[in-house]
Amino acid sequence: MPRQSTRHKYKSRRERNAETAKKAKLLLLFGGILALLLLIKNWREYYAWLKTYFY
Repeated sequence: MPRQSTRHKYKSRRERNAETAKKAKLLLLFGGILALLLLIKNWREYYAWLKTYFY
């Protein structure tokens, strides 16, 4: 009876999906933090734009 190779670490679909979801959450978190920091840094520009177009 043949055996699986011990060189490779085979992962189930659930394990691969869990790993991908973890990476996606981390990227979204850092993207959100970056967007928030840029918003805080340039808040005067965004406030002026909102004031111009919506008031």
